[in-house]
Amino acid sequence: MVKKEDSEYMPTKRLETLVDGIFAIAMTLLVLGLAVPQINGSLSNTIILDSYYNLIPNFFALVLSFLLLAVFWNSHHRIFNQIKKIDNTLLWINVIWLLFIIIVPFSASSLGQYGSYILPNVIFNVNMMGIGIFLYLNTYYAVSKNFIKEETTQFKKRKRVSIGFIFISLLALLFSFTFTSWSSTLYILLIPLNLVARRLDSFF
Repeated sequence: MVKKEDSEYMPTKRLETLVDGIFAIAMTLLVLGLAVPQINGSLSNTIILDSYYNLIPNFFALVLSFLLLAVFWNSHHRIFNQIKKIDNTLLWINVIWLLFIIIVPFSASSLGQYGSYILPNVIFNVNMMGIGIFLYLNTYYAVSKNFIKEETTQFKKRKRVSIGFIFISLLALLFSFTFTSWSSTLYILLIPLNLVARRLDSFF
């Protein structure tokens, strides 16, 4: 007979299966923002070259978003390696997090098409910030409820990276209003952020 308190929790594998499926869909849909250019009229090597050159912003948005989604998926996977059970609150934190994930193809496509304008950059950066906030809430809530098996150095690193990513996305959001076309390039800071988090692990 299942205890009443046990019935309030869900195995983590159920959620991880859903996360894998959502990420597979979101990462695949990104390519829809990159279409072969339709050229009307006469063709020449120069015209075709120019039309493909115009796809560079779309290609950048696709690659950036794909890599960011890979980072988020990896972080979630490593976090849930240490979480032993899920209650209703933690479940809904992840459901809302997945809502932000599934919006990425739209925000990335908007960024690729109209990256020199403020609104598409704001949408993309708010999307990224929402992902970072709810990813951090996973670790914060799981620790506060004692849902983790052990707070390993890898777990602590993921918390630091999540907090750092929130600040990067906030900075990118502010850049949307000043250095609009360059705001999304700030996510390259994730590389040194991971290196710093790794260094900190050797001290704590």
